[in-house]
Amino acid sequence: MCGIFGVVSSGDSVIPTLLTGLQKLEYRGYDSSGIAIINNEGKIEVKKSEGKVERLCEVVDDSKMSHSTVGIAHTRWATHGVPGLKNAHPIRTNNVVVAHNGIIENYNLLKKGLEERGMSFHTDTDTEIIPNMLTLYLDEGLSPVDSLFKCLNNLHGSFALVLLFAEYPDALFVAKRNLPLAIGYNCNTVFAASDSNALSAFVERISHLEDDDIAVIKSSGVSIYNNGTQVKRSIENSSPSDFLISKNGYPSFMLKEIFEQPRALNKTINQFYKQYKEVIFANKKLFSELSYITIVGCGSSYFAGLIAKYWLENVAQVRVYLETSSEFRYSNVKLEEGSIGLFISQSGETADTIEALRYAKSQKQTIISITNTFSSSIEKISDIVLHTLAGPEIGVASTKTFSAQLATLACFAVELGKIKGILGGERIKQLSNAINSIPKYVEHVLNVMKIQHISGSILEHNNVILIGRGSSYGVAMEGALKIKELSYINTIGIAAGEMKHGSIALIDSTVLVIAIIPYDDLFFKTLSNIQEIIARKGKVIAFSDKQGAPFLRGVCADVVQLPDTDNFISPIIYSVAMQFLAYFTAAKKGLDADCPRNLAKSVTVE
Repeated sequence: MCGIFGVVSSGDSVIPTLLTGLQKLEYRGYDSSGIAIINNEGKIEVKKSEGKVERLCEVVDDSKMSHSTVGIAHTRWATHGVPGLKNAHPIRTNNVVVAHNGIIENYNLLKKGLEERGMSFHTDTDTEIIPNMLTLYLDEGLSPVDSLFKCLNNLHGSFALVLLFAEYPDALFVAKRNLPLAIGYNCNTVFAASDSNALSAFVERISHLEDDDIAVIKSSGVSIYNNGTQVKRSIENSSPSDFLISKNGYPSFMLKEIFEQPRALNKTINQFYKQYKEVIFANKKLFSELSYITIVGCGSSYFAGLIAKYWLENVAQVRVYLETSSEFRYSNVKLEEGSIGLFISQSGETADTIEALRYAKSQKQTIISITNTFSSSIEKISDIVLHTLAGPEIGVASTKTFSAQLATLACFAVELGKIKGILGGERIKQLSNAINSIPKYVEHVLNVMKIQHISGSILEHNNVILIGRGSSYGVAMEGALKIKELSYINTIGIAAGEMKHGSIALIDSTVLVIAIIPYDDLFFKTLSNIQEIIARKGKVIAFSDKQGAPFLRGVCADVVQLPDTDNFISPIIYSVAMQFLAYFTAAKKGLDADCPRNLAKSVTVE
């Protein structure tokens, strides 16, 4: 992991384009970067750097790399081997260089075999077996394509590769299995990248490779092979995009994206009712008799599913089995045949979620996926796809895509409750009005300046706990994730009712507790939990509304008052407040909210 980019031109130097391509991939998260070219003497040149792509640009400028019409580039998020120049990509032998996304699961076995044949290793990465293996096959007289076929047959795992062969200075070679890889076309220049967004600023047309495809890319054309046979892949028009260039005056992409939420929510909600509603519920028999749904996701997507669980059980009266993707795929659970599997992934490329989806499909589930990315791997294997219209999200921490996921899930829950006959006409009207009002209430939250002030209180503590009940428990979990991943402060989310079953042992005067407590049916239950915390000298800051705030003032150390809303939509409103809180906490620590350490935007490996 994390991003790969390649380009071949008919004459222009590709080095500036490679560096720009890497800048388009920066939002995915990385710890090092590098580029490789073939110079006019037919020799491979490689330059790498730690840290930002900006540093790599300086390294390339200082080194005066040769003019070249073909090259590859990579941003690395460490999997095998510590971050640093030694393990940064591209990785080479004398005549082969490769940039690689993914994990080679049998690399230890392959490495042992290669060492026995006299190949030496200079990095700690699993990637290095690929150029070494290809070098052996080339020495045996095989062509690059035949060498790649033989190499791929030995590899277990998921990968996307871009490669250069020194003896073929006019060609770029690519291959993939289970990870995305696209080819972009623009006049006499052809591109390859792991992310369609990175291509959209350069190309007019785009095609997506399929598993075990090998492509030979030249400026004059592309040849694609699969299992020894030449194949064709459809080419689509690409919509130009230059979304990475400007923060539009904001200090960070994350803050910009937080403020983009009213528009993103409005577009997502309108799309559901105008386009998706009829498509989803066309099979009225399936949905009217539905009693069971499986929801699966990772990270923030899992917490969106946790909130949706409460919605679906409440307004549609269906049982929900909720699990994280990484656990579900290995659980061997037997699902009810003919039920629905709901899979949530911002990128549509989350490795664990894809494999979990495939397992559910083998259990004869109807698959509905929610993703913010068009033409993703998850979309291709789903029965029904619901796209959130949040637009590209650059900040690693999910903000507008999370809110858009929740909006889509809220719409889905209400429509399902309607089809099943659970909701009466008046309640349907109330919930529909509440959903349509979400953008307005989010706009209100974005003007609650007290949240920025409260963030200073978090900095005074090394341990923070967020609590909530019902759907607010999901908000607490997501809020805790946001604070810990952006500010690196140890933060956990706990169901408020579970505090007395062990976690209350953590409470003393050094611990800060943030309570998510809208005025709902569980308000006074959560208030009792707050009293228990205060009795043990814990400091509590409450997020509530106009009705709840009077009960909390004088009890809690501070209260942030959010707008009164229908309790059904309160998780979306309170989640935005948690995003704001986490962002300002990180900003006051002087941290980069867009690129938290050790994190990647799209997790394409297990």
